[in-house]
Amino acid sequence: MTADFVTYAIHGLAGVALLIFLGFRARTYLMFFQQEEYDAPRFLRWVVRMGAADVVFSALLLVSAFVVWGFRGDARILWLVMSVLAALSAWRAVRLNGRAKKPLVMTSRAMRIWRLDMILTTVIALALYLPARQAGPLSVALWVLLLVHLAPLMLVLANLLLSPAERAVKGRYRREAEEVFGKLAPKTIGITGSYGKTSVKHLLGHILSGASPTLATPGSVNTEMGITRIIREELDSRHKFFVVEMGAYGPGSIHRLCRLTPPDLAIISYVGKAHLERFGDVETTFHAKFELAAAAIAKGGKVVANVDGIPGDLLGDWLAADRAHFILCGTPGGGTDLDWQLKDARQTPEGLALTIRGPAEAGWPAEPLIVPIFGLHQASNILLSIAAACELGIEAEMIVGALKMMPQIRHRLEVIRGAHGPTIIDDAYNSNPVGFEAAVKLLDQLATTGARRVVITPGMVELGSDHDDEHQRLGELAGPLVDIFLVVGPDRIEAFVDGANITRRDGSQLLLFDTQADAEAWYKTHGKPTDVVLFENNLPDLYEADFVL
Repeated sequence: MTADFVTYAIHGLAGVALLIFLGFRARTYLMFFQQEEYDAPRFLRWVVRMGAADVVFSALLLVSAFVVWGFRGDARILWLVMSVLAALSAWRAVRLNGRAKKPLVMTSRAMRIWRLDMILTTVIALALYLPARQAGPLSVALWVLLLVHLAPLMLVLANLLLSPAERAVKGRYRREAEEVFGKLAPKTIGITGSYGKTSVKHLLGHILSGASPTLATPGSVNTEMGITRIIREELDSRHKFFVVEMGAYGPGSIHRLCRLTPPDLAIISYVGKAHLERFGDVETTFHAKFELAAAAIAKGGKVVANVDGIPGDLLGDWLAADRAHFILCGTPGGGTDLDWQLKDARQTPEGLALTIRGPAEAGWPAEPLIVPIFGLHQASNILLSIAAACELGIEAEMIVGALKMMPQIRHRLEVIRGAHGPTIIDDAYNSNPVGFEAAVKLLDQLATTGARRVVITPGMVELGSDHDDEHQRLGELAGPLVDIFLVVGPDRIEAFVDGANITRRDGSQLLLFDTQADAEAWYKTHGKPTDVVLFENNLPDLYEADFVL
């Protein structure tokens, strides 16, 4: 067996192991890229912000290279070591991917990106191999590290090269959806807001389903392609109502969605500080959300708006121009002429007790209504749903009956009472100041005498310049109401920790954890059956760097 044959065999083994590792690592990065909606600038900012690099593999390879170089060993030794390191790193990547809260969904688009990424990576690896095959150990290590650390950029490049084809595919799917929607022409209700829109969708969908077949976009589906898929796969001639949650990812987002599903009725829940990272300020957010109002009015429909959650000066301009197309909801006393009033709202152990006044023609009953869901912030969402259902012709008696049987909304202040375990308040999908405040107050209300009040939270995201102020305020609010704080990712929400430390009681605990899994593991060991535990938000893997390092 010749020396050249042995050399090429070792090189081939190392190359295969490296490509396998890079393939699995590409899937890890693709998971995060997918969570960022394939937005290349946001993904690359995340890579830089989180230091998303293969530190372990890189450090071990460099140490090995210096050892081989220092002892003047054969470079083939480093190639063998690299084979082992790549195999171990591939195994580690598989394990890390398996721990993801929101795993990669290998859609057709994701598969195309991954395949092209691997083709490009293989071509570059072969190109780098030509000068590296005769190089010393240090040079070999540097060539390999260059290839490894190009991984995020390779995904972005693959996505960029595929973008013309992706636009064509999306265009074809959208045209099919527009054709289906135009043929079926369901009564369409568009819902948007900085927060509250998913809850309003579930509430209204439940009410309407009791009257006529209704399709509502599932979960948190609120993007163009998500809505397109629901229309193509689920909308049919049975559905009288189509309830569509519309997310705004920048000015013009909702306008494009309204061209896909022109709304007969618009609902705007809140315009606030959520997603300021994307919009910059509340005024820009307002104009983006009110693209829905403009579309509904243009179609001859109306706009159900929560005046308590929308800046009055901005809303006032719309009302001055066209009050007749608005159905205004809120609490009395704000100086606005309300169509629907929330006279009183109380949280009880059985749910929300609401006293509501509507226009005379609605025939709304005077007695309080008990809705078996939790969180005072849901009172406004219920009011919006009632106003919208009445506008759509649903009788008051039927609305009341539906709301009395309203199931809890999953992961949005969902109270789970175990027979032999702690009471769980699952608010894992929440990430806004209003909901966070309501959740902490509910935690205190549900705790019986002697019960420990526990909160597990990584805080909120996308608050822009208000990030620290809002976390400080909520930390101070929670301080005296919580017995045990389990804070996830404290470096990101130092203001929350500081605020809680200012006001929390003597004897309470504040513990810090790097990941949600670590916090939950601590509680599994130290929890008590009498506890009341609030899971306030559960951030995607983008905010936990241990999946990459």
